Amino acid sequence: QFYKFIIFPGKWIKVWYDRLTLLALLDRTEDIKENVFAVLLVVLVSLLGFLTLNQGFCKDIWVLLFCLVMASCQYSLLK
Repeated sequence: QFYKFIIFPGKWIKVWYDRLTLLALLDRTEDIKENVFAVLLVVLVSLLGFLTLNQGFCKDIWVLLFCLVMASCQYSLLK
């Protein structure tokens, strides 16, 4: 069983998941205000991360961990 995942109007691809599993995986948001707010938060996270790394608060392995935390925050916001 496959689901027709709509990419553009009139253009779709076959995905071999059921509809509920696919929606839980992608979790698309249709509200434009929420999407714009999430993008603004992602930009804010990246700017604050840049300033933190630029000031030298993190050293050695902590830089990697800090970047992983920032990446997970941005992924969660954009998902």
